[in-house]
Amino acid sequence: MNELINKIKEGTKIYIKGKEYIIYSKIWYSILEDITVSYIKCELSENKVLVVIPDDNMIYIGEVIPQLNYKKISDNEISYNDRVFNKVGDGHQFITKIEFKGNTEVEGSCIFEDYENGDKIISLGILTDKNDEKADVYAEIINIYDIKI
Repeated sequence: MNELINKIKEGTKIYIKGKEYIIYSKIWYSILEDITVSYIKCELSENKVLVVIPDDNMIYIGEVIPQLNYKKISDNEISYNDRVFNKVGDGHQFITKIEFKGNTEVEGSCIFEDYENGDKIISLGILTDKNDEKADVYAEIINIYDIKI
């Protein structure tokens, strides 16, 4: 995982499941609820975001969908595209380090809730630094072997 993280450089081409993207940003985050948690978000070309969570050995790629049309079923479940997603985490994100940001706008502080179903993840986000703008992400959990740099 560290090898992948070290190869993430500004302007580099990254291939995910054979599809080419350009890396625009690499920003480290943590959460107020557990400041030992550390993860990276990278803005990619084609409106994609790559998230690498080293401690959980988890990687996912998705896109920000401003008005994700989900339905809240309960405090721990949502429905999207006829699939039920179960809550796996929530918290208050903050930036710990900006390695590079290119011309992208930095997400900053965010209140989030994460939901999973199989290899899909939904991260519902409210950007507190940006007038509570929504920043929901629908993503696919991928394997490190799906990535080539």
